[in-house]
Order: sequence, then C-alpha cells, then structure tokens
Amino acid sequence: MTDADKVENPDLKPPQPPKTSGRGHPYVSEAQEGRPVCEGIIFLVVLVAALVAFLGYTWAATGLVSIAALVCGTLRLILKDRSPWKVRSVPFDAFISIALGIGLLVTYFSIQLLL
Repeated sequence: MTDADKVENPDLKPPQPPKTSGRGHPYVSEAQEGRPVCEGIIFLVVLVAALVAFLGYTWAATGLVSIAALVCGTLRLILKDRSPWKVRSVPFDAFISIALGIGLLVTYFSIQLLL
C-alpha cells in the first residue's frame, strides 16, 4: 500500500490476522451464534418428539422434528444474520436444516413402503 492510497482513502486498514484461541484453533464466539431461547425451543421439540415416539407414534415424532428443521432453515433464509438459529453461514445452515427436514420425511416414507 502506498502513501497515495492512504491519502485517497484514509479508512484503509492493513489486513488483520485471523483470531485464534491461542492454541491454533479458530476463535469462536458464543455471543455471535444462536440465541439460547431458540436452542431451548428446539430442545423441547426433540424431547416431545422422543416422548411421542416412545408412545408409539413414530409418524408424529418424525413430523415434529422434520417441521422444526424446516422452520429453522426457512427462518435462517429469511432473517439471515438476524436469525435466532445460527451455526455457520446462512447457506450452510439453511441447506442442512431443510435437507434434514426433507430427508427425515423421505426416509420415514421409504421405510413405510418397505413394510
């Protein structure tokens, strides 16, 4: 970077090295990830689905988890960085959630067809 570049654009800053935890691992901030309320809701949905499956209603349990995954993926796509459900990037989170929701339903129906 030359002195002329600094004069034209004083906001230019030299590139910063990536943050690490001190042991070579990438820096991860829990504050930038999802909100505990959303994580708690998903935890409750999974617990209810497990109870429903234990009672013998596997279709309802699969549907609950599948719908929760589809809703999380859709929320992540629509809300982007304001989403309460964050793990990695928007495309990654949306793909994983929506693929899980669809995959669970496809797997359930394919097993039912075999029986």
